[in-house]
This record gives sequence, C-alpha cells and structure tokens, in this order.
Amino acid sequence: MKNLINGFIMALSMFTILPMPYKVWKDESVRHMMKLYPLVGLIVGFINYFIYRIADYSNLSTILISAITMVAPFIITGMLHLDGFMDVSDALLSRRDQKEKIRILKDPNTGAFAVISLAILFIIDFAAIYTLVENKVNVIGIIIIPIISRALMALMLIKKESMKESSLGSYFKKDTGKLDIIILYLILLISCTSFVLIFNLKAILVPVFMIISAIVSVNKSTKELGGMSGDSAGYGLVIAEVVGIMCLAII
Repeated sequence: MKNLINGFIMALSMFTILPMPYKVWKDESVRHMMKLYPLVGLIVGFINYFIYRIADYSNLSTILISAITMVAPFIITGMLHLDGFMDVSDALLSRRDQKEKIRILKDPNTGAFAVISLAILFIIDFAAIYTLVENKVNVIGIIIIPIISRALMALMLIKKESMKESSLGSYFKKDTGKLDIIILYLILLISCTSFVLIFNLKAILVPVFMIISAIVSVNKSTKELGGMSGDSAGYGLVIAEVVGIMCLAII
C-alpha cells in the first residue's frame, strides 16, 4: 500500500505541475504509475472543469472562457504531452528514413512541422471547446476524456515494444503485468460506460473515436520510429483528447 501511494504521488509529480508532498523517488513504486495514470487524468479533468465553472460564473465572454478552458489542461500537465506531440509530429512529417526521424525526434530545436501541427491542433481544439461553452451542454465530458486518453496510453506503453532510444518508455513498463492491463481495461470500460449514462447512447462515439485515433496515431509513430516512447504516448494522448473534445462538441 505504501508503494502504491508513493507511486500515485510520483505519477502526479511526474505528469502534472501540482505541488506534491516531498517523496523520495523509489524504483519499486514505479511499477504502479501506469495503472494510476488514468487517476491523474481524472484530477486533471476535474481541475479543468472547475476552472471552466469559475470562468463561466465570472460572466467572462464566451471566447475568453473557451480559451481558458482549452489552455488549462496543457498548463496543469506542464506542457509535457504537448512537447511529445510536437516532437513526434516534426519527426513523422519530415518523411525521412527511420534513423533521420529519430534524430529529429531527439533534436531540441523546434521544426516547422511541429509549429504547423500545433497551430492546427489549437484551431480544432479551440473551435470544439468554443462550441461546448457556447451551447453550455456536454462540458462535463471534459472530466472523463483525460481518463480515457491516459488509460489508452498506459496500455500501449505496457503492451508495445519500447524504442531502444527511449529509456523512460521501458522504465515505466518495468515489472508491470497482466493485473495492470486488466485494471486499465476496467477503467477504460467504466469511463466509456459513463459517457452513455451521463449523456446518451450516441455519446459512445466519443470514446470509440478516441480509441481509434489513439491506436492509429500510436501505431503509425511506433512503426516509423521503431517502438513506443514517452513522446509517442504524448503524441497519441494529445490527438485522442482533441478528437474526444471534437466528438463531444458534435454529438
């Protein structure tokens, strides 16, 4: 139990900027981080929804509420996943051979493809959030979307082969097993069911398209980069979440 709690605190400190009690980093607690990753998403989602409610209560303009609601999760996570999205976008869109793509992935400089991808992402994300805020319906779904995206990425990090160049990818999956996978599938199932219970049967399209987009994007990145990495997880997570928000705005 102590390692489980410590693993949760480590996950929060690793994947968010939220202030945590000081804990010594313990290798034996790392194996719990992946199955607790969706719980981090739940916290991110709740904080994001709380920020939206405050902004809405303050009678700010719709466009300003939308901007705050869109940017909040990126700030809460310290831009960590956004960084992975930009790095992988830069590498994949270069259309070079695998060796060169990996070099671009590791390059600290930001390329043109990363900037273009970020601009497209923000336009779609803002438009979807704006639609939700303007209509004042389905906004509560932003609590569940981060849970699904993180459950998906945790599963893929555990199940897929890690990049040789990625130390974190293999580090997080170390000592994980069938129990972790079962827990993550259960969380995914509960989250998907929640959409139907909270909204309607049509809302199942949100997690369905999130799952499809996550699988397609991660499979593409792992195929072209020679395995799964933390950047690939960030790439898949960001894409899955923007697809989820877009579907939530459409239903």
